[in-house]
Amino acid sequence: MSRLPLEAMIKVKCSDCRHFREAPYQALRTGCWHPDNLVVTQKEAFLDQQQIPGNHKKINLRGDCKQFEAQPKKLSLLQRLMRLGA
Repeated sequence: MSRLPLEAMIKVKCSDCRHFREAPYQALRTGCWHPDNLVVTQKEAFLDQQQIPGNHKKINLRGDCKQFEAQPKKLSLLQRLMRLGA
């Protein structure tokens, strides 16, 4: 019986990744915005709206996306207020 590495056993969701953006609130198109997965990239910052993200359903078909990075945890309300200096 062979043992798989722990990383291969964990299934990840695209919605939990920091590179996933969903239309219409976070981006114009829903998809994976990791630089390696962009279909069309632009060098200039003002052309960012023309970039086309990768198909997140195909990239994470088996739930083992290699570029997965967890989203940073949100600060509590008290921590956010303290940061504002209120």
